Amino acid sequence: MPGVKVIRAKGERGRLRSVGRWLVVALCMVVASAAVLVGARFAANAGTDEQAAPPATPATALDARAVESAARDVPGSARLTPVGPELLLDTRETEPVPAGAEVTVPVPGLPAGVGTVLVEVTILAATKAGEVTVGSGAEETTVLRVARARAQQSATVVARLEDGRLRFGVTGGGDLLIQLVGVFETAQRSGAGRVVAVPATRVVRLVPRVDRKKTAFTLADVPQLRRAGPIAAVLLRVSADVGRHGGFVKAGPAPSKLEQTVYWSATSGADRTRGGLLFVPVTGGSVHMRYEAGTEMRADLVGYVTGDGATEEVAGLVVPLPPRGAEPVRVAARGGVDLDLTATARLAGVPADRIAASLLTVTARGDAVGGVTVRGPGAAKPKTPTLVAPKSGARPELTLVPAASGKVRVDSAVGADITVTPLALVLTG
Repeated sequence: MPGVKVIRAKGERGRLRSVGRWLVVALCMVVASAAVLVGARFAANAGTDEQAAPPATPATALDARAVESAARDVPGSARLTPVGPELLLDTRETEPVPAGAEVTVPVPGLPAGVGTVLVEVTILAATKAGEVTVGSGAEETTVLRVARARAQQSATVVARLEDGRLRFGVTGGGDLLIQLVGVFETAQRSGAGRVVAVPATRVVRLVPRVDRKKTAFTLADVPQLRRAGPIAAVLLRVSADVGRHGGFVKAGPAPSKLEQTVYWSATSGADRTRGGLLFVPVTGGSVHMRYEAGTEMRADLVGYVTGDGATEEVAGLVVPLPPRGAEPVRVAARGGVDLDLTATARLAGVPADRIAASLLTVTARGDAVGGVTVRGPGAAKPKTPTLVAPKSGARPELTLVPAASGKVRVDSAVGADITVTPLALVLTG
């Protein structure tokens, strides 16, 4: 019956339409509810981006240590790596440097990024009185002076490179020797190559007439070094009663490897003491020395450099400084002053409380011949002065000195004009 079927068909379609309407209504209600919830959440967060940002606190203790370590980083910090020593120049094999000449010395094979090195500079058989300077850009720093013809003198120098080269000026002429002994490699933390300054401690006293000319000391016998861990090099302040024949001190890790030398000219009168700084690599746990021509030689340990296997830290990293002229300070006879290094330190962005020590040059001119000592504030005065101030001329000496809040103590036995120039700062942790 077609009619009946048709009517039945109309009734099913109506029920479907009814169900569809209810589904549409329900769906609209769900969408509306979702919209209300989303809108409410948006309204709650509107204008409060800080609440939506992820937390700034490190998620783990490891992250916290990383953040703390980064906060202690100092731009320009480096480790001091002993090298060789490697001979860069010896004009005795060619011809002397004429008076007033400038000498440029290439330094090949350096690690990438190295801009500062530690070198030993010597003038031998000087043509006449004069000085040796090291240049960087428009700056020139006097590193040693000789008072007359045929004189000889040595100095250890923190020197900045120009396009991988060192530039020296020789005003008096003579034979020039340059040895590379260390490089400052960029580092924010390190095990090896960290510099540790110690109060000056006597490790050698040699009287050739009694002890002959050779001596040695073992690192394990020095109290400051017994618990130091791996050591790559030591820094020694050497001084000698030179006498009328001149002389030299050689040092090295073995009797057959005395490859570093400090030369001194003959002396006379009351001004007989000469000094220098030796940066000596250590390979067998001892340091060997030989002294020629004088009556007495003394060596004081002023610091050491950590070796492979040492604990990785920030403390002991070094920030080399650009050469800057410093003003002399007047120190009264038997008097002393505290000098603030931070004026120079700020140039490298190093806060005073991060300065543990400094490689610095001391230059003195005295009213009479007398000892000048630079030490950490509050530290005991060492047995041997840092240098002896001459009455005429001025004598520069490089040394390593502990510091406190960016300050060092300068004492003088005679009235003297003293200049202290920091060349590199050693960091605390």
